[in-house]
Amino acid sequence: MPSPKYVGIHKAGMKVLKAISSPIRLQILDMVLDRGSMSYTEIMSSLKLDSSRDAGRFAYHLKSLINADLIEPEIETKRYSLTVLGRRIIEITDEIEDRTYKRWKMLVRTSNLTMEEFDRNRIAQSLVTEAGVPTDLALRIARETEKRLQRFKTKYLTAPLIREIVNAILLEKHYEDYRHKLTRLGLPVHEVTRLLNSQQPNASAIRKAAADSVMEEYTLLNVLPRRIADAHLSGSIHLDNLGTWVLKPHEMTHDISHLLEKQNPRTLESALNTILKSVRRISTETTGYQNLDDFNLHLAAYSRNLKSKRIEHLLRLFIRGLNLTSAIPTTISLSFSNEKESSFEGDSLSFASLLLRALIAENIEHPLLNPRIVVKLESKTAQDESFNNIIHEAHRLASTSILVNFANLQFENQKHASYSASGLRLTDDWHKESDLDTHRTGNLDVITINLPRISFEARSDEDKFLDLLEDQLDIAIEALDVKYRAIEKRIQQNLLPYLACEVDEDSFKLENTTRVINLLGLTNAVNALILPHKEVNMGRTYILIEKILKHVNKHISRFRKKPDCRLVPAIVPNRVAKRRVYELDLEKYGLSMVKTSYFQAAPSYSDVDEISPFQEERLDIEERIHQLSHGGHMSCILHELAPLTPEGLAPITEKLTIRNIGFFNYQLFFTICHRCRSSTIGTHARCPHCGSTRLSPLTNTSEMADPAYERFLAF
Repeated sequence: MPSPKYVGIHKAGMKVLKAISSPIRLQILDMVLDRGSMSYTEIMSSLKLDSSRDAGRFAYHLKSLINADLIEPEIETKRYSLTVLGRRIIEITDEIEDRTYKRWKMLVRTSNLTMEEFDRNRIAQSLVTEAGVPTDLALRIARETEKRLQRFKTKYLTAPLIREIVNAILLEKHYEDYRHKLTRLGLPVHEVTRLLNSQQPNASAIRKAAADSVMEEYTLLNVLPRRIADAHLSGSIHLDNLGTWVLKPHEMTHDISHLLEKQNPRTLESALNTILKSVRRISTETTGYQNLDDFNLHLAAYSRNLKSKRIEHLLRLFIRGLNLTSAIPTTISLSFSNEKESSFEGDSLSFASLLLRALIAENIEHPLLNPRIVVKLESKTAQDESFNNIIHEAHRLASTSILVNFANLQFENQKHASYSASGLRLTDDWHKESDLDTHRTGNLDVITINLPRISFEARSDEDKFLDLLEDQLDIAIEALDVKYRAIEKRIQQNLLPYLACEVDEDSFKLENTTRVINLLGLTNAVNALILPHKEVNMGRTYILIEKILKHVNKHISRFRKKPDCRLVPAIVPNRVAKRRVYELDLEKYGLSMVKTSYFQAAPSYSDVDEISPFQEERLDIEERIHQLSHGGHMSCILHELAPLTPEGLAPITEKLTIRNIGFFNYQLFFTICHRCRSSTIGTHARCPHCGSTRLSPLTNTSEMADPAYERFLAF
């Protein structure tokens, strides 16, 4: 005879089996499991039962489930949820269903290129690990996904398809945050096909573009806060280098003296090779220019006792090494200050002259796009005859290429300034020590703010414009802080070994890098603010530009109190940003509101202003812009000379150096041919040499990241 305990268990089991013998009661258990908990009314409504006609029948079913301890009422919320036993019963019924219909088991083609049987537990595990979904919810989503997939009756499933169904269920159930984290990164098939058919310079460029696309999506979805990502996507701000945003800093300035001292080369050839190797190594860990400051001063000692032809030959080999690799945009600055290296003053002048001659000779044989040269115009050498000969050579190169920029260091605030060819500027304004503030550091990154859009939103109200500008500045500052933390982590992970492999006092000083906020379309914004009230005039323009720049400096100065937050404003070229945000604004505001300051074949906002050296009022404005944009600036000087000659450019340079205009070059348009690799001054529809239409127009303000550069350098 069975024991009373066994009889009790048997009766409890029978009660459970009886409770689940009804399809309606099983359906109730399924619904409560999927939703977590449900009210009396919600369950009736989901079963499509009439509240008056079917109330008694529904109450009977609900009571049976409660008596069998499969669901339990929550007294405070008046909702019903599954018990532990209820969950186990659902699991058992699922197992029975799986065994019964095993011949219909779904197959999945995985990302590992294998065919496996569908297992909803993997979906639940993925939800927990990838999106942080609670386990109970993950199991419910997985069950719902399985049910929907079974309706397809397809031969096999794919991982992306399953993910799409999961994301759809998450959206339906209003779990958008989880769906956001679960988003799959990558390009659709159509986009990959389009990329393969695009005019990329080589196969590696296609692969890089695809990889950058994945990293861009990852950065926007999982690194940047939503408001920053939305601001970029909408065109309020522009983030450069999204493909490497969490991987690399932007620019670096080498400490040549330290590098040569450490490697101890014995000859000029060895010294140049040491620098070239360092530049190539660092090129994998930065995205923008690498800057070789005071190049001639540090190399002059190695050129002693060598014949000029030998020095020029070695320099031409060095230049070719830099020019042949598009991944190494480089700035070489030439300095002539007597204070810096008096013992080699004569040698440094001679070395600078030979470098310029080597550049001229190389540019004649093969059009050079890299390296860019910065000639420092310093007060103590302005009247030196040897220096004047070098300036003549620099103007000669400037009249035939886009390689030369001039840095005006004849004013006290410019005394220790160091410029990149991008227009970005470093000086001793952080630790008040030139070596700490300008060497073994650089630029973290540049975030561009769309000023014209702010002026449209302000509707000619200057105070509102400044308030809206502060909002965008805060977004940019926050984004740069995210970038800093990401790069700091990459260094800790040893993913930037060449920047961080040396001992602490010799490594890249991330904490000293500038965080640049680039103000795009300043002229466009000022014109939009002034025009509705009165005609635009230089006096009013000067006042408003000064007001805006002072407000920017005042606002960001509050954040510079942090020891690693070297925030600076700048107005530097950004060809991609000025076109992208212009097109977005044109779509949003219309052609009547979005205007450019002059006719362009490809309209865009202004970044670097093109100015005439004979417009004194315009020069006044440009001078003030340079004084208030401490992080970087550039003026592109228009000229009426045809053809350009060193004798014609020299008086203009002399005039500009009297003013506190920090950094400038001479506007030069030229066309490069991808068939015969020639370069021709001016813009052309066909190559004058071979007749090809495969041409790319370039100017002084074209960036090294421009596709035209990459296509040309790839040949």
